[in-house]
Amino acid sequence: MAFITRQFGCLVSSSSTTSASAKKIIVKHVIVIGSGLRNWSHSRVIKTPMRSQRTFESLVDFSKTLGKHPVSCKETLGFIVNCLLVGDASKGYVDTAMKLGAGYPMGSFELVDCVGLDTTKVILDGWYGMDAKDPLFQPRATLNKLVAEKKLGKKTGEGYYKYK
Repeated sequence: MAFITRQFGCLVSSSSTTSASAKKIIVKHVIVIGSGLRNWSHSRVIKTPMRSQRTFESLVDFSKTLGKHPVSCKETLGFIVNCLLVGDASKGYVDTAMKLGAGYPMGSFELVDCVGLDTTKVILDGWYGMDAKDPLFQPRATLNKLVAEKKLGKKTGEGYYKYK
């Protein structure tokens, strides 16, 4: 649980406004309840149907004024980590969250691109052959598609990301 009582100023703008019409919002109090065991190193800012786009953008901008790198995810238990496990977040958000939130040197998709998608597929297929009932070892459609297209990661210049 954290309580912040200093004032923070942040410049809030949206894509529908120009920088000339941006507003400065002063955040006077922040209360975080139930932030988990880790410090709140990437903002747990969540876009829900009950939250306005302006409020969401204000929270993102506020997080940036604190020197944080917020990521967006759907509202779900566990937030971005569960999105990672069930494949319900963009690769960019997952990789950012794993680097900045979990302290990994690179995100999961970046790692697979470095190892090679073909190598990863061989490993996953081997594990699946040993324990087909384990959902972690189930074949991944996206991985199989990229390997079939010879998009094997950094070694071919494209995998989950494109490389020059």
